[in-house]
Order: sequence, then C-alpha cells, then structure tokens
Amino acid sequence: MLDTEKSLRGVEQPVDGILYRGLVGWATVQPDLPYVIEAETGREITYEKTLAAVNTFRRFLGATPRCMLVALPGGIVDSLLWISAITGGHFLVPVSPGATREEKARAANRQQPDLLFVEREEDANDFAYPSAMVVTRDMCEVLLKQASSLDPLIPLEGRACLTTSGTTGEPKGVVLSARQIAWTADHVRISHRLSNRDRGLTVLPFFHVNAPVVSLFASLLAGGSVVIAPRFSRRNFWSWIERYRITWASIVPTIVAILLETEKPAFLPGTLRFMRTGSASLPGADMRKFEERFGIPVIETYGLSEAASQVAANPVPPGKHKAGSAGRPVGVTMRICVPRNKQDGEEMHEVRKGETGEICISGPAVIHAYQNDAGKDAFQGEWFRTGDLGYMDEDGYLFIKGRLREVVNRGGENIAPREVEEALLSLPIVREAAVVGRPDHIYGEVVVAYIVLQGKWSEQMEQELRQHAAQLLSAYKVPVAFIPLDSLPKNATGKIERHVLRAREQARFAAQAVANSAQAS
Repeated sequence: MLDTEKSLRGVEQPVDGILYRGLVGWATVQPDLPYVIEAETGREITYEKTLAAVNTFRRFLGATPRCMLVALPGGIVDSLLWISAITGGHFLVPVSPGATREEKARAANRQQPDLLFVEREEDANDFAYPSAMVVTRDMCEVLLKQASSLDPLIPLEGRACLTTSGTTGEPKGVVLSARQIAWTADHVRISHRLSNRDRGLTVLPFFHVNAPVVSLFASLLAGGSVVIAPRFSRRNFWSWIERYRITWASIVPTIVAILLETEKPAFLPGTLRFMRTGSASLPGADMRKFEERFGIPVIETYGLSEAASQVAANPVPPGKHKAGSAGRPVGVTMRICVPRNKQDGEEMHEVRKGETGEICISGPAVIHAYQNDAGKDAFQGEWFRTGDLGYMDEDGYLFIKGRLREVVNRGGENIAPREVEEALLSLPIVREAAVVGRPDHIYGEVVVAYIVLQGKWSEQMEQELRQHAAQLLSAYKVPVAFIPLDSLPKNATGKIERHVLRAREQARFAAQAVANSAQAS
C-alpha cells in the first residue's frame, strides 16, 4: 500500500492532491501495469503512460482554470480528460454524447465553456456555442501519442459539475471538488477491499457520477485496473468478464434483471469476487436469484451525486451482505429523521430505530448547495436531506423504501412504492415493477402498478397478481390496476422515471374528468 493511501485513513478532511500523487506513486511502483482498458477494442494504457498523458493534457489545458464540456463515450481519452481536469484545477462538465441538440445547447449556455471535447468537429454545432475552442477525439489521440514527460506537476484542485437524475423534478447541478471525489473514491476502495490485484469492469456512462468515482478513481487509489465499456452489452458482458479476468463489476439493478435471463457461463466464478450494484434499489428477490444461479455475491450500495456517489455499502465477503439492504453508512454520518415540516424550523427529529424516515447525511464529500443555489430546502445546516425514505435495522444496515415525492397517500395512509414492488417481484412471472399513485376523487390517490412480465398478459395473470399482492400486503396497499408494459421508462443509469408514469396517470385522470363533464352536460 502506498503512503498516499494510508494518509486518507483517520483524517477529517481529504488530503490535497491525493489523486495526482497516487498516480505518480503507482507509475513509479508498477509502471507497466495497465490502468485503463477499453472493453470493446482491448486497447490499454499503463500507469506510466497515464501519468505522461495526464501531464501532457494538463500542459495543453494550461494553468488558468478552464471550463471543459466533454461529450465523449467512456474510454481511455475520456478517462484522461477526467483525471487531467480534476488534478489540474479545471472545471469539467460531462455531457451525454447522445443528448439532444436542445440539451447540449442548454448545457453550453448554462456553463459557458472555454473548450468543447467532441467526437468530430461537426458535433460541436449541437452546442451552439461558437466562442468555445473545439477539441476532437483525434486531437486528443495526437496529444496521447506525444506524451512522454514523467516529471511530476503540482496538483491543483479541479472540480466536476454533474446533474441529478431529475427523476422527481428539474435536474440540478452538483459541483464536486477533487477533495470530495477523492474522499468517496477512497471509501469505495476501503469498503470493497480493492487492491492493485483487482481489475474492475464498468458499463456505466461517464456523464453520471458512478463510473468516474466508483470505477476510475477508486481503481486509481487502489492501484488496480479498470475495464471500461461505453455501454452495457448483454451479448458481450460475460465474455468481457472472462477475457479480462475481471474481479469486480459495477452495474445497476436493470442489468441484474437482464443477466438473469442468460445462462450461467462455465467459467464462473473464475476470478470474479463480486458484482456491485448502485444508482437504484435492487429487489431482494433478484439478488437471491442471481446469487443462486451464478454463485457470485451481489453487493448492493446506495449513492448520491450530492455526495460524490457512494454513501452506504454492504460488506464484501466474508462480511455479511443483506438482501434488500443498501448496507451500512460509508464515509458519511447518517441520520433517519422525521420528514421536514416548515413549522419545525431548523430542528431535526430522528425517528426510533427501525422506523421509516427521511435519510439525512453529512460529511466531507457532501455538498452544501446546488449550483446557482437551487433546491435550498434540501440543505439544513451541515445536513443534506436526501428526499429518500428508509430505516436502519438493529445491525445498522440501511433499507430504502422510496422517495418522499413517490409516496402514495391513500386517504391519509402513506404507502411506500418499494414495499409493493418487492411483493410483486417475489412472483416469478414479474420481471420488473413500478408503483405510482393514481389521482382519485375519494381517496386522493390509489395504488397502480406498471409491470413487465415474463410471459404474455392475460386476465388470469392479472387475477394471479391481485391474489398474490393481497396475501402479502394490507388491503389498502394492493394495486387497483395492473398495467403491462414492454419496458419501464428509465434514465441512463437505470433509474425508473416515475414522473413519466405519474404524468400518464394524471393525464388519464384529467381525460376522464373531461369525459364525465361532457356526459353530464
């Protein structure tokens, strides 16, 4: 273990420059070990070459802080830009290459970039920001080929601006410093017991917080390797695990569900120690099925952009991980509080152990405000009110029940969608489920369930679903309707976009009201 790694333990604030100094250290100790490997091409870059490339990119960017909009898929070049910006004092704004012209133009207008990093020069037109310097992938490749200097530079505090998923409202900007990223990345390293013998695989996008912090920077601090795929591929996933001798993989619950439809490869478990899930809650039934079929532990975690990703994680073997739990707090102080009431002022009231309340966190990696001071109500003193509901059991494991805005209020009874979804998912014919509230004249809201089935929809299936739900849930929690879909609406990290389903229910309610009014007249 490097001295730079040891220095993070037991300190109250992350150490300045730990990411860059870690890179320098590993480039000295193990210069020829691959750091980043591209899954699709097999191309790799060693620690020594990474250091030389980062030095070259930093010199290209200059010492004056610059705003960089990066719209490239995950891979070697994207990784080098992340490291160069975060360790070189710059402001990096990742944007999905697949974003619409309107989304790209809006991002550029909001951030006013100095540089645009794009695949091809014509891609810059989508940003409608002609004053920015355009840097193509080919230009970055030229810089990479020219890289040779290993002389260490002075670490500078860079920042990255990511956006919340926007599943419950307007996306907000989250600005994270190099210190915050390093703090969380090192706690990922510690909680997952990563070392320079590990080789991770990520199939998640680099324009969200998970892939750069959990996979790229945690692997850097551990001195391990990371294999990056620009996107998940059901056809190639298991072959990547075998080909690159992967020891851990970072995925989302949706991928778990997809992999459950594949056969167990003969090589498993091979070198694979565990699968890590994040970005959304993992149904306990899916975790148990996955572990039974593939013999690989599934480690569920809980993370937030507002805390540079991971804030809770289940222990890896031989530690105990619990189905349905997001694990124990990691790198943060966590409280479960009564949801905020404006009459309470600044007081925070914790619920009793085992009771459901709002998850609140504080710590070195937790932001104190959104960009442009949006969403002020989420911050209370040193605490960030996540808007997520959950409880802690007697062992200190966190169980997430949903979001405050997602709770269905049926005649004064609050119903957590996660509880209903877990009940439905325990039925083998149900592949995915999403529960939302439907407006109702009598109760205010009633429960409806959108489901993706293993087979074809029929009245018999609907009856089976209703009976199954009635056996596991109180009568008021049983959905009044089951609506089959080919797939649930999700964002890039696999989170269900419930606002789309709620909007559908609200539109249905409004249309029905208009029809009733027309009949009455």
